[in-house]
Amino acid sequence: MCGRFAVGVPEGAAWAEWLATAEEGPWPAANWNVAPTQAVAIVTGAAAPRQQRLARWGLVPRWWSKPLAELRASTFNARSEEAHAKPMFRDAWKRARCLVPALGYYEWTGRKGARQPWFVTLERNAPGIAFAGLWAEAEIAGERLTSVTILTCAAGPATAHLHPRSPVILAETDWEAWLSCGEGGDALMRPPPDDRVRLWQVDPRVGRVSENGPEQIERAGLDL
Repeated sequence: MCGRFAVGVPEGAAWAEWLATAEEGPWPAANWNVAPTQAVAIVTGAAAPRQQRLARWGLVPRWWSKPLAELRASTFNARSEEAHAKPMFRDAWKRARCLVPALGYYEWTGRKGARQPWFVTLERNAPGIAFAGLWAEAEIAGERLTSVTILTCAAGPATAHLHPRSPVILAETDWEAWLSCGEGGDALMRPPPDDRVRLWQVDPRVGRVSENGPEQIERAGLDL
Protein backbone atom coordinates (compact mmCIF):
# COMPACT_ATOMS: atom_id res chain seq x y z
CA MET A 1 0.00 0.00 0.00
CA CYS A 2 1.22 3.46 -0.79
CA GLY A 3 1.35 5.82 2.15
CA ARG A 4 -1.50 8.17 1.30
CA PHE A 5 -5.22 8.19 1.97
CA ALA A 6 -8.14 10.60 2.12
CA VAL A 7 -10.43 11.49 4.99
CA GLY A 8 -11.92 14.69 3.65
CA VAL A 9 -14.21 16.61 5.98
CA PRO A 10 -16.14 14.06 8.08
CA GLU A 11 -19.66 15.05 9.09
CA GLY A 12 -19.26 14.65 12.82
CA ALA A 13 -22.72 13.36 13.73
CA ALA A 14 -22.96 10.94 10.80
CA TRP A 15 -19.48 9.53 11.36
CA ALA A 16 -20.02 9.28 15.12
CA GLU A 17 -23.20 7.26 14.52
CA TRP A 18 -21.45 5.05 11.95
CA LEU A 19 -18.46 4.38 14.22
CA ALA A 20 -20.57 4.17 17.40
CA THR A 21 -18.37 6.70 19.17
CA ALA A 22 -19.37 8.55 22.29
CA GLU A 23 -19.27 12.00 20.68
CA GLU A 24 -18.39 13.86 17.52
CA GLY A 25 -14.62 13.99 17.07
CA PRO A 26 -11.94 14.79 17.68
CA TRP A 27 -11.13 15.04 13.99
CA PRO A 28 -7.97 16.52 12.52
CA ALA A 29 -8.21 19.37 10.02
CA ALA A 30 -9.80 18.56 6.65
CA ASN A 31 -7.40 16.30 4.78
CA TRP A 32 -7.77 14.80 1.31
CA ASN A 33 -4.11 13.80 1.06
CA VAL A 34 -3.04 12.24 4.37
CA ALA A 35 0.67 11.39 4.56
CA PRO A 36 2.76 9.56 7.19
CA THR A 37 3.51 11.45 10.43
CA GLN A 38 0.33 13.53 10.06
CA ALA A 39 -2.51 13.38 12.59
CA VAL A 40 -5.34 10.94 11.90
CA ALA A 41 -8.41 9.84 13.84
CA ILE A 42 -8.53 6.36 15.35
CA VAL A 43 -11.38 4.48 17.03
CA THR A 44 -10.88 2.01 19.89
CA GLY A 45 -13.10 -0.18 22.05
CA ALA A 46 -15.15 -3.18 21.01
CA ALA A 47 -18.46 -2.10 22.52
CA ALA A 48 -20.40 1.11 21.98
CA PRO A 49 -19.80 3.82 22.84
CA ARG A 50 -16.33 3.53 21.36
CA GLN A 51 -13.56 6.05 21.95
CA GLN A 52 -12.12 8.31 19.29
CA ARG A 53 -8.77 10.07 19.52
CA LEU A 54 -6.04 11.62 17.39
CA ALA A 55 -2.85 9.75 16.57
CA ARG A 56 0.34 10.22 14.60
CA TRP A 57 0.36 8.04 11.48
CA GLY A 58 3.50 5.98 12.01
CA LEU A 59 3.52 3.77 15.09
CA VAL A 60 5.93 4.45 17.95
CA PRO A 61 5.87 1.41 20.29
CA ARG A 62 5.16 2.03 23.95
CA TRP A 63 8.66 0.91 24.96
CA TRP A 64 10.33 3.56 22.77
CA SER A 65 11.81 6.41 24.85
CA LYS A 66 14.51 7.89 22.60
CA PRO A 67 13.95 11.04 20.51
CA LEU A 68 11.48 10.47 17.73
CA ALA A 69 14.09 11.41 15.13
CA GLU A 70 16.05 8.27 16.06
CA LEU A 71 13.20 5.96 15.06
CA ARG A 72 14.43 5.01 11.59
CA ALA A 73 11.98 2.22 10.86
CA SER A 74 9.04 2.82 8.52
CA THR A 75 6.00 2.08 10.68
CA PHE A 76 3.02 3.67 8.92
CA ASN A 77 2.17 0.20 7.55
CA ALA A 78 2.60 -3.25 9.12
CA ARG A 79 2.35 -6.60 7.35
CA SER A 80 -0.56 -8.40 8.99
CA GLU A 81 1.14 -11.79 8.57
CA GLU A 82 4.08 -10.64 10.70
CA ALA A 83 2.73 -8.02 13.09
CA HIS A 84 1.95 -10.50 15.88
CA ALA A 85 5.64 -11.49 16.04
CA LYS A 86 7.50 -8.24 15.26
CA PRO A 87 8.82 -6.42 18.36
CA MET A 88 7.62 -3.13 16.90
CA PHE A 89 3.99 -4.27 16.65
CA ARG A 90 3.37 -7.44 18.69
CA ASP A 91 2.28 -5.71 21.90
CA ALA A 92 -0.26 -3.60 20.02
CA TRP A 93 -1.49 -6.69 18.15
CA LYS A 94 -2.30 -8.31 21.49
CA ARG A 95 -3.94 -5.39 23.26
CA ALA A 96 -4.27 -2.21 21.18
CA ARG A 97 -6.25 -2.63 17.98
CA CYS A 98 -8.18 0.16 16.32
CA LEU A 99 -10.07 1.38 13.29
CA VAL A 100 -8.71 4.15 11.06
CA PRO A 101 -11.70 5.76 9.31
CA ALA A 102 -11.21 7.16 5.80
CA LEU A 103 -12.86 7.73 2.44
CA GLY A 104 -10.33 5.63 0.52
CA TYR A 105 -6.64 5.41 -0.34
CA TYR A 106 -4.23 6.22 -3.18
CA GLU A 107 -2.00 3.89 -5.13
CA TRP A 108 0.38 4.54 -8.01
CA THR A 109 1.23 2.65 -11.22
CA GLY A 110 3.66 3.27 -14.05
CA ARG A 111 7.33 4.03 -14.41
CA LYS A 112 9.26 6.60 -12.44
CA GLY A 113 8.65 10.06 -13.80
CA ALA A 114 5.29 9.08 -15.27
CA ARG A 115 3.46 7.67 -12.29
CA GLN A 116 -0.33 7.48 -12.44
CA PRO A 117 -2.24 7.76 -9.15
CA TRP A 118 -5.45 5.86 -8.48
CA PHE A 119 -8.07 6.31 -5.79
CA VAL A 120 -9.44 3.11 -4.25
CA THR A 121 -12.61 2.84 -2.18
CA LEU A 122 -15.67 0.62 -1.68
CA GLU A 123 -19.15 1.12 -3.07
CA ARG A 124 -22.23 0.87 -0.84
CA ASN A 125 -20.06 1.89 2.09
CA ALA A 126 -21.25 5.13 3.63
CA PRO A 127 -20.06 7.39 5.00
CA GLY A 128 -16.56 5.88 4.68
CA ILE A 129 -14.34 2.84 5.14
CA ALA A 130 -12.33 1.64 8.13
CA PHE A 131 -8.77 0.32 7.94
CA ALA A 132 -7.55 -2.19 10.52
CA GLY A 133 -4.95 -0.50 12.69
CA LEU A 134 -2.71 -0.97 15.71
CA TRP A 135 -2.05 1.89 18.10
CA ALA A 136 0.31 2.69 20.95
CA GLU A 137 1.13 5.36 23.50
CA ALA A 138 4.76 6.20 24.22
CA GLU A 139 6.41 8.84 26.37
CA ILE A 140 8.76 10.97 24.28
CA ALA A 141 10.62 13.88 25.90
CA GLY A 142 8.21 13.85 28.81
CA GLU A 143 5.06 13.94 26.65
CA ARG A 144 2.59 11.21 25.74
CA LEU A 145 2.46 10.40 22.05
CA THR A 146 -0.38 8.38 20.53
CA SER A 147 0.46 6.75 17.21
CA VAL A 148 -0.96 4.22 14.76
CA THR A 149 -0.06 1.86 11.94
CA ILE A 150 -2.35 0.52 9.21
CA LEU A 151 -2.23 -3.21 8.59
CA THR A 152 -1.77 -4.61 5.09
CA CYS A 153 -2.50 -7.94 3.42
CA ALA A 154 -2.01 -9.53 0.01
CA ALA A 155 -4.07 -7.61 -2.53
CA GLY A 156 -7.14 -9.17 -4.09
CA PRO A 157 -7.61 -9.41 -7.87
CA ALA A 158 -9.34 -6.02 -8.02
CA THR A 159 -6.22 -4.10 -6.93
CA ALA A 160 -3.30 -6.49 -7.49
CA HIS A 161 -2.43 -4.72 -10.76
CA LEU A 162 -1.82 -1.57 -8.73
CA HIS A 163 0.28 -3.12 -5.95
CA PRO A 164 0.75 -6.62 -4.50
CA ARG A 165 -0.31 -5.35 -1.07
CA SER A 166 -3.39 -3.49 0.10
CA PRO A 167 -4.60 -2.04 3.39
CA VAL A 168 -6.96 -4.25 5.37
CA ILE A 169 -10.43 -2.71 5.05
CA LEU A 170 -12.67 -4.24 7.69
CA ALA A 171 -16.33 -5.02 7.13
CA GLU A 172 -18.55 -3.43 9.77
CA THR A 173 -19.58 -6.90 10.88
CA ASP A 174 -15.94 -7.60 11.79
CA TRP A 175 -15.28 -4.46 13.81
CA GLU A 176 -16.26 -5.87 17.20
CA ALA A 177 -14.18 -9.02 16.72
CA TRP A 178 -11.15 -6.98 15.69
CA LEU A 179 -11.43 -4.37 18.43
CA SER A 180 -11.95 -6.95 21.17
CA CYS A 181 -8.31 -8.09 20.66
CA GLY A 182 -9.35 -11.72 20.97
CA GLU A 183 -8.20 -14.76 19.09
CA GLY A 184 -8.97 -14.98 15.40
CA GLY A 185 -7.60 -11.62 14.32
CA ASP A 186 -5.58 -13.33 11.60
CA ALA A 187 -8.76 -14.46 9.86
CA LEU A 188 -9.86 -10.84 9.41
CA MET A 189 -6.68 -9.84 7.57
CA ARG A 190 -8.02 -10.10 4.04
CA PRO A 191 -8.87 -7.78 1.15
CA PRO A 192 -12.48 -6.65 0.68
CA PRO A 193 -14.72 -8.46 -1.83
CA ASP A 194 -13.71 -7.62 -5.39
CA ASP A 195 -17.27 -6.77 -6.41
CA ARG A 196 -17.32 -3.88 -3.92
CA VAL A 197 -13.97 -2.34 -4.82
CA ARG A 198 -14.08 0.77 -6.98
CA LEU A 199 -11.00 2.55 -8.31
CA TRP A 200 -10.30 5.33 -10.75
CA GLN A 201 -7.42 7.46 -11.97
CA VAL A 202 -6.92 10.84 -10.32
CA ASP A 203 -4.77 13.86 -11.12
CA PRO A 204 -1.00 13.28 -10.67
CA ARG A 205 -0.83 16.42 -8.55
CA VAL A 206 -1.96 14.31 -5.59
CA GLY A 207 1.67 13.13 -5.43
CA ARG A 208 2.48 16.45 -3.77
CA VAL A 209 1.35 16.51 -0.14
CA SER A 210 0.67 20.22 -0.47
CA GLU A 211 -2.14 19.45 -2.93
CA ASN A 212 -5.09 19.03 -0.60
CA GLY A 213 -8.71 19.44 -1.53
CA PRO A 214 -11.79 17.46 -2.64
CA GLU A 215 -10.56 17.57 -6.24
CA GLN A 216 -7.85 15.09 -5.26
CA ILE A 217 -10.32 12.19 -5.39
CA GLU A 218 -12.17 13.30 -8.52
CA ARG A 219 -12.03 11.07 -11.58
CA ALA A 220 -9.35 12.10 -14.06
CA GLY A 221 -9.12 9.18 -16.46
CA LEU A 222 -9.79 5.45 -16.45
CA ASP A 223 -12.54 4.24 -14.13
CA LEU A 224 -12.66 0.57 -13.07
